[in-house]
Amino acid sequence: MKKNLSLINGKFKDSISVYDRGLSYGDGFFETMLWDSFENNNKVNIGVEFWLRHLRRIKAGCKLMQINLPSDDKIIEERNLILKASFKEQKSGLLKMIITRGVGGRGYKFEKNMTPTTIFLSLPKPKYEKEYFKSGVVVKICKTQLSKNTNLFGYKHLNRLDSVLARSEWEDNKIFEGIFLDSRKNILEGTMTNIFFVHKKTLITPPIIDSGINGVMRQVVLDNAKFFFDKVVIQKINLRDIEKFEQMFLTNSVLKVIPVSRFEKKKFIKKKNVKDLINFFNCKNDKEKSERLNLI
Repeated sequence: MKKNLSLINGKFKDSISVYDRGLSYGDGFFETMLWDSFENNNKVNIGVEFWLRHLRRIKAGCKLMQINLPSDDKIIEERNLILKASFKEQKSGLLKMIITRGVGGRGYKFEKNMTPTTIFLSLPKPKYEKEYFKSGVVVKICKTQLSKNTNLFGYKHLNRLDSVLARSEWEDNKIFEGIFLDSRKNILEGTMTNIFFVHKKTLITPPIIDSGINGVMRQVVLDNAKFFFDKVVIQKINLRDIEKFEQMFLTNSVLKVIPVSRFEKKKFIKKKNVKDLINFFNCKNDKEKSERLNLI
C-alpha cells in the first residue's frame, strides 16, 4: 500500500476531469488537518483533529459560493474510508479535503445543479526539527503582497498564488517562514501560518479583515488563550511595533504552535506561557489524544 492515498468521489484514484472547475477557475475550497489513532478500552480509534471546525469552515465557503456540498454523512463516510485504508500503512498522518464545484463547461457562469467533486488526500505527517519548537524559527518579510478580497477573506479557497509567489522568494533553509505586510507595513500573516505576539501576559494577533486566512489553529489558540494569558488583543500591528514584544509564535493545523526566535533583525525569547501553550497541543498519551480528536 502507498503512504499517499487519494479518494475522489468515494473511489480510490488519483485523477480528475480536465473540465473540473477547481482546475479551470480555482472554484472550490480545501482544508488541511491531522489525523491520529489511539487505544481506548482496548479498541483502536481513529480521529481528525478539530474536524468540526474544519468542516464548518469549508461548509461556510461552499455556502458563500453556492457549491452543492455533499451531506455531512456522505463526507464523513468518505473520510472514514480513506482513514481506515491509511491506518493499514501508518498510525497518523495528514488529511486534506478539497471540494470543487465539479465538472462543467467553459465560462464563469455555473449551473445551479452541478455535482461537486469531493477529494480526500492522505499523506505522511510532515517532519519538523524538534529544535524548532525549543529554540524557535527564523522568519523574514516577503515582498509579495497579499491580495484583498472582502468576500473571500478568511477562507481557504483554491487560489493560493499569493503564498506560492511569496514562498519562491527564498531558498535559504535557515528561513522557516515568510511574513506578508500590507502597503502600510502592517503585519498580516505568514505564507502558511497565522501570527501572534506576546507582551508580558498579553497575547496580540492581527485581525483578519479583508485578506488572509482565519486559521483553525488561530481560532483554537484564541479560544484557549485565557489559560495562558491575562488578556487577548486583536489589533493592527505595524512592523515598527514589534520592538516592544518579547515573544512571537506562529500557528497552523499541522505545526500547532511554533515559537519564533528572530524576525528579520528582531530577536525573541520563549517564556513559560508560550512553552505551556506549545505543550498543551502536544498530546503525550492516548487519553489526551481522545480529548482532542473527533472520533470516527
